[in-house]
This record gives sequence, structure tokens and C-alpha cells, in this order.
Amino acid sequence: MVSIKRIMTSSRNGDISALLTLILKAFAKNDWTLDLYLTPVIGKISATNIALIEALRRLTAYSQMAEKDHVRDMAIRALFKLVEGYVHIPIAGMKEAALVLNRILEQYGLSIQNEDYAEESADIESLLKDLSKPNALSAIANLQGVQESIAALDAAQKDFENVALQQAEGESLKKDLASASMLKKVAITEINTNLVGYLNTMAKVNPATYEATTKTIAELIDRNNEMVKRRHKTKEVDSEVI
Repeated sequence: MVSIKRIMTSSRNGDISALLTLILKAFAKNDWTLDLYLTPVIGKISATNIALIEALRRLTAYSQMAEKDHVRDMAIRALFKLVEGYVHIPIAGMKEAALVLNRILEQYGLSIQNEDYAEESADIESLLKDLSKPNALSAIANLQGVQESIAALDAAQKDFENVALQQAEGESLKKDLASASMLKKVAITEINTNLVGYLNTMAKVNPATYEATTKTIAELIDRNNEMVKRRHKTKEVDSEVI
């Protein structure tokens, strides 16, 4: 007879979320309301999975912020390097225009790309405002590609702020939510401690009711554990930090 093995604790957050979803689908094929032990266990697994999915969504939002910040950092660097190139060009009109813009850029410095998110956003907004003033616009008009470079920075800044706003709105409502890693541990403990032994026993005592579901869950956990083992053997880097 097939028996359920314990979930490997080295499973990733995403692994466990996917596994919980499949386990809950397996349970959903039958009515377990008469089982007074199993019903609350299923309820806890379901609640934990909902919270874990939300925690993973928040991690994705943080990742998107980092990606958007990298894009605007590259846009800052591109603008600074472009203007710097024009400063050294041996054409009087273009050189003078470049010096006008360079004086503006020097007030901020290329190091703004290394500031924290909020400070960098404030400086970029201020820089863009300075670059929209009449004297700057006249200089920009004389330097091919600079207007496009500024537009790229403006677009990158707007993209970052949109993601940051979504993240802030979500966090203001979810300050007390648990981390993905903590929820993963809760889920693994619940299944390994309260579900595995019970289903293995009930599948023997009452196979007509429990055996099929036990077999399905055993296969799901085996599949998860094999994936974790393969990942360990290939020494695949685990990028999860929360």
C-alpha cells in the first residue's frame, strides 16, 4: 500500500504553494465534513496557502521594484555619459549647449543612482524639472539624442513610481502579514505532523474512503521531494531570501 512521506523542509516557498494548491484540489474531490479531525486540518492548509500566495505576490512586487530601479539607473547613466561626450566635442555651439546641461547634471551627480529608492526618486524628479526649464530646453535642442535620453529617464521614473505606489498601497493594508518563509514552515509542519500519519492510518482502516486521496497526495509529495533532491544534486542556487 502506498503511504505518504513527509515533505522535505528544503522545499522552496513556491514549491510549497504549488503543492498545497494540488493537495487542496485532491481533497476537494470528496466531502470530508463528517471527518471532524480532517476538516480543520484542511481548513488550516487552505488558509495558509492563501496567505502564502499573497506573500509570494508581495515578493514579486519587490522584485519588480528592483528591476524598475535598475532600468532608471541605466537611463541616468546613459544621459550623463551622453552629455559628457558632447562636452568634449570640438564644435563650439554643441559644446556650449553641453556645458549648460552638464552644470545641471553636476548638481546631482551620477551617484544618485546609488541612493535609496525614495531619495533617488526625489532627485530624479528634481533633475527632470530642472531639465524642463527654458535655458535647458534651448541647450537640449542643439544636442541630438539628449531629448530622447531624457524622455527615457522620465518614462523609467514613471514606471518605477507606478510599481512603488502599488507596493505601498498593498503594504499599508498588510503590515502584519507573515513572510513567505514562515508560512512555508507552518504549512510543512501542519502536513508532516497532522496530516501524513493520519491519512496513512485511515487509508488502512477505511480504504474505501481514504485510500484514493492518500495515494494522490503521496504522489504529489513524492514529486515535490524528487524535484528538491534534483535541485540539490545539481547545486542549483536558491534565490529565495524571505
